[in-house]
Amino acid sequence: MSKRRREGVDLNNVLSVHAANGALQRTFDADIIQSIRYMATELTLNSILPPRVALIAALRGEGVTHTAVALGLTLANDTGAKICIVELNWWSPGMIALLDPKVITAEVSKHDHKKSRPLPSPTALASYPGLSGVLSGKRSLNEAIIHSNLPNFDLIPAGEVPIAKRPSTARSPSLRQVLDQLSTDYDHLLLDIPAIRTTSDSIALASLANACIVVAHQGATSTASVQKALDDVKSLTMLGVVLNKVSVNMPNWIRSLVPQE
Repeated sequence: MSKRRREGVDLNNVLSVHAANGALQRTFDADIIQSIRYMATELTLNSILPPRVALIAALRGEGVTHTAVALGLTLANDTGAKICIVELNWWSPGMIALLDPKVITAEVSKHDHKKSRPLPSPTALASYPGLSGVLSGKRSLNEAIIHSNLPNFDLIPAGEVPIAKRPSTARSPSLRQVLDQLSTDYDHLLLDIPAIRTTSDSIALASLANACIVVAHQGATSTASVQKALDDVKSLTMLGVVLNKVSVNMPNWIRSLVPQE
């Protein structure tokens, strides 16, 4: 993003989420939070944010997990509501990777120049059993919850479910019971749903919500793909669309005249 574009954004207006054990850390840039905050404000001021919201996408790689965490963090920070992000994506889980940016730096030599190469560093986040551990009866719900530094913002990673058991898990009474229990403890659950066009189980999982928010990668996802995904979950109320990785091709001097609030 150009310097001129960022002049319209309060660069101090970032939001970060941490955990007391130090294993959890993620900072969202001001421009991302500013866009998410606009949607969050509209939903809350108009009292149209239901208890359960599914974040969906037509295809993989649209940024559903990133959007869910950013939206949940913004809602918790700005409104004081109790928010829990529930990852239901056993096909391509991304919450742990998103929330665990800790790396160790290895110095490598290339053409006589030292460069830093990030390598993954194991942390306590990997020890969380996830929702799958709860559904299997091996762990309690409290053990699966990642508590953040905000008293009203928690997260539950998906964990691992064998491929053969995913269809039955997505439609199981035990999953509904867990979500019902969470709904008594939180004002809003944001459900991280796998790509709609990837598996029919996504439709069953999305149906566990009262409404949905569609996430799309601008310039990569076709309108037809998004429309098919919406047709698959047409029983849900659509609250809005989030465009990720938006690229606006206009001269900087024109862009500087566009209000950023």
